[in-house]
Amino acid sequence: MSLRIRLNLLITLLFISLFICSSYYIIANARSTVHREVESTARLALELIQIAIATTSKEGGEDQQLELLERLVKLDGIQELHIEIHKSNDISVSLEEGDNSEYSNAPAWFVKLVQPSSAGGVRWLYSPAVPETGIEIRADPVDEINENWTEVRGILIFLLIFIILANVLLYIAIGRYLAPIDSILVGLSGIEKGNYHLELPRFRLPELDRISQRFNHMAKVLSKSKAENQLLTQKSLEIQEEERRHLAQELHDELGQTITAIKAVAVAIMNDQKLDVEQVDASVKTIVSYSDHIYNVAKNMMHRLRPSVLDDFGLIKALQNMIDDWNSRQDDMFCHFSFSDIPSDLSDSLKINLFRIIQESLTNALKHSSATEIEVAMNKIRTDNKDQLHLLIKDNGIGLDKDNIMPGMGLLGMKERVEMHGGQFELISEVKNGLTIDIIISMTG
Repeated sequence: MSLRIRLNLLITLLFISLFICSSYYIIANARSTVHREVESTARLALELIQIAIATTSKEGGEDQQLELLERLVKLDGIQELHIEIHKSNDISVSLEEGDNSEYSNAPAWFVKLVQPSSAGGVRWLYSPAVPETGIEIRADPVDEINENWTEVRGILIFLLIFIILANVLLYIAIGRYLAPIDSILVGLSGIEKGNYHLELPRFRLPELDRISQRFNHMAKVLSKSKAENQLLTQKSLEIQEEERRHLAQELHDELGQTITAIKAVAVAIMNDQKLDVEQVDASVKTIVSYSDHIYNVAKNMMHRLRPSVLDDFGLIKALQNMIDDWNSRQDDMFCHFSFSDIPSDLSDSLKINLFRIIQESLTNALKHSSATEIEVAMNKIRTDNKDQLHLLIKDNGIGLDKDNIMPGMGLLGMKERVEMHGGQFELISEVKNGLTIDIIISMTG
């Protein structure tokens, strides 16, 4: 069931409750009004008759008493009153409530709800001229019921029409205001399919408009992340291809030529049967020298692929060797390395990533920073009740504009390596004020 229908059902139930409560109040008020009017009419009639009887009794006029009875008989058909004359030997008349639904214009259920109990009474006339006579007065609520029904019916009809129109208008309004949800769902579907260039329009409802703005911001962030990932993937492939090309060239230039030279010396020894001991010794030394060269070349190649000291002696020793070797090859730049309380049981993935991040940072500083000093500090810290590594890489170079970072600097690759382990990567730099890379990374990553 859609949200629109659910809201309309809820509103309809509220309107029905309002209609029922209003109807109860209106009918209760009508019943009270009918009761007051009927009772007031009956009381007034009895009081007036009582006054007339008292007056005729004092004056003692028998003719006046007879005239009073005749007039009362003629008033029997007056609105809202029934007047009956009873002799002393008549059977007593009951004033019980009658059924007025047959004489009323109002429906039977309304008459039953508002009809009051009978109002009225009997007054007796005692006189020597006339036998003992009872004057019965009974109030008739039919006219009052009809009058109230006309008013109640108008109010109820108006209320019912208002509720129906309000419900229809609310249904249309809810549908109109919830229409943007379809656009949001289409946008989310597009995001799910990888279309990050979608943009939602502005909406009238503030809540939906905020969702639209957040959606557009999310799409831009995802589009930027996608572009960065594509750039990172492209850069990784280029690095792989460059590394393969370099390895192939080194294998061809170093190993291939050296092995060819060894083979040539061995063939010369094999073909020349008249070589003396000194010539053989010289050829053997040449072969040994070429073999040592091959070993050194292979060792350097393996170190570039993955430093063996990292597996043999751990991260700190590998970093010390790498930084010492880097410092020995630099004349105008020096790197200071410090560490504190670094555990030795870090995962292989975390060790190689931290090693590559520092290695890439030194390479960037050498190529782009024009710095004279670099500081690399690694410490164990405790945040959010868990142990983490804090890596700080800082130089005193020319800095850079973070909004115009060159793609070839490898910063995206560093950030990707940090985020692989759920860490935080922050780049702090200003032009002519050095560059700082601040990394916090979990040791369990």
